[in-house]
This record gives sequence, C-alpha cells and structure tokens, in this order.
Amino acid sequence: MKKIYISGPMSHLEREEYLARFAKAEILLSERGYRVVNPTKFLFCRWPWLYKLVGYNAALCYDLWRLSRCEYIYLLPDWKESRGATVESFFAWKIGVYRLTEKERKEIDLKLAKWIDKRESKRV
Repeated sequence: MKKIYISGPMSHLEREEYLARFAKAEILLSERGYRVVNPTKFLFCRWPWLYKLVGYNAALCYDLWRLSRCEYIYLLPDWKESRGATVESFFAWKIGVYRLTEKERKEIDLKLAKWIDKRESKRV
C-alpha cells in the first residue's frame, strides 16, 4: 500500500478547523487506497504543551523525517499559505516524494472544498 503524507496550514487556523480538514483529507485518501500519515496525529500536535516545549523547528524536523518515509505527499488546497507546508513541499520534491497526479489531486481538492463550504455555511 502506498504511503502518503498530508501537508497544509495549521498556524493560521483554529485548532478545530485544521484538525477537521486534515481528518477529511485522510478519509478521502484512505478511500483511494493510501496509507495516510496525518501530522495532526503526531504528539506535537496532539499535545500543544509539548509543541511549546520543543518549538517550531524541532517539530518541523520531525515532520520532515516522517515525510521522508512516504512515497507521496498530498498538499491541501491552501498549502501555499503555510510556511511549514512550503518547506515540506520543497523537501518532498528534493528527495523524490511524488505528488498525486493532477487529476487525482483535483478530484480530492474538489471534494474537500465542497465539504469545507458545507461546514462554513453551517456556522453562519
């Protein structure tokens, strides 16, 4: 089974929101047969006090190590707004981790965007 890493913004979103986005992406990728590596399930993300203790750089280094163990990366639609995701994207490219095909990425992006729109419309 192909292993895929999810990358996207966290810092500028509320915790509940980025957890939900990553979880939905994980479901969509799992349905396509990928074994998903979701960084929101790493200890640094699950325990904010640990993140505060070790800091951003150490957490990012751990993320990159986990990414290096994957064959693919999925970049959430708004990944370019994230400093960490841009580092992960560049790192993946340099070590030969593949991005999804354009067609597959667009299909997942579209499903994710529809799901996000539904969530946001319920809040208003």
